[in-house]
Amino acid sequence: MVASHMAYTTKKLDGYKFPVYSTEFCPRNESEWNKRASTLNCNKTNGYTCLPNENFTELLEFCYTAPFIWIQEGVCLYLKSKGSYVNAYNCSHFIDGCHNTSYQSRQIFDCYHHCDVIT
Repeated sequence: MVASHMAYTTKKLDGYKFPVYSTEFCPRNESEWNKRASTLNCNKTNGYTCLPNENFTELLEFCYTAPFIWIQEGVCLYLKSKGSYVNAYNCSHFIDGCHNTSYQSRQIFDCYHHCDVIT
């Protein structure tokens, strides 16, 4: 399934325990975040999340198994396909863009960092 949602396109991916879609970019503000959460039917129990895949080759959006994920200072997250769980890696080696405060995943667009950038 390929769907176009206004200014971005998503494609449903196989191999995960819950629906996961590739996306061109993660939400850049609260309005985009809320629209995507609504489009994917995320709710207070299964919160919207946008992270890279484990190979850091594409961005993924999905309703996770928790309302939000607490992201610790100095780490970035990614979705591991085997087991469909979120894992973390240290971003202190980034030249720029490794966040120096902890925050909730639903606030990712408020933080200036490079954890959700695929180049």
